Amino acid sequence: MLANRVRKNFRKLHPRFERQGIGAFRLYDRDIPEVRAAVDWYEGHLVVAEYAREQTRAVPWLETIARAAAGALSVPPERLHLKIRRSGAKYPRLARTGNRIEVRERDLRFLVNLDDYIDTGLFADHRKTRSRVRAEARGAMFLNLFAYTGSFTCAAAAGAAVGTTSVDASQTYLDWARDNLRLNRLSGELVRSGVDEFLRDAGTRRWTLCVLDPPSSSDSGGRLFDVQRDHRRLIERALSVLSPAGVLWFSTNHQRFAPALAGLRYTEEDTVPEDYRNRAAHRVFRITK
Repeated sequence: MLANRVRKNFRKLHPRFERQGIGAFRLYDRDIPEVRAAVDWYEGHLVVAEYAREQTRAVPWLETIARAAAGALSVPPERLHLKIRRSGAKYPRLARTGNRIEVRERDLRFLVNLDDYIDTGLFADHRKTRSRVRAEARGAMFLNLFAYTGSFTCAAAAGAAVGTTSVDASQTYLDWARDNLRLNRLSGELVRSGVDEFLRDAGTRRWTLCVLDPPSSSDSGGRLFDVQRDHRRLIERALSVLSPAGVLWFSTNHQRFAPALAGLRYTEEDTVPEDYRNRAAHRVFRITK
């Protein structure tokens, strides 16, 4: 069943995305109730992630479904990457290969690592969001909070932002963001800091366009963050460093998120691409100051 569905989805999506110059997309996400997995295509590589459950713990289920998906598309074993996702888990580093490949997103290029982390360094479900941000970036001072590997920063810089600032607490991800900028012959300010600390210390600096894409939950320095409980406060702090009429794009992948945005000027935007329609990959809100 999985092989047939993956083959069918690939035949539908791959030609269309190739014409657009898109090399990373989702082929399967729990389409069949019995097969709880996600299958992602990255320039000829397959990442197969099982959503763990008790029924498959004692059997080689992940290896079996991964072979089925790879066989359907004639993907060789060395291009097959296996992962297990657990609800609510904090994932340690999975490996230390350091191997990265380039993937296309129209005229942009991004570096992904398919083995060392549970996530690859690129959230393909946000390609439409990146396009929307890029369209608004001309002449903007752009701020990327929880910048991760800087894909939104690359989009804004390619959209002719006057300047970009990317903030993340991880030096590993900032170095990755720097490499993505260089790959696209772009540049920008990279700041290693927690977002709370950065916003507190921003002083009189102001930006006109911002992306705020926090984790659903985190524990940094003993401070617990929960996006459902804390998003209103975080949004208001981000808005405080924007110029009048500045635009904030707020995103969350919390599956049961209920926005508490009364009194703010906002619209909920439809930015989920067609390959992620089976599952609501994220929710995005465009908020104006």
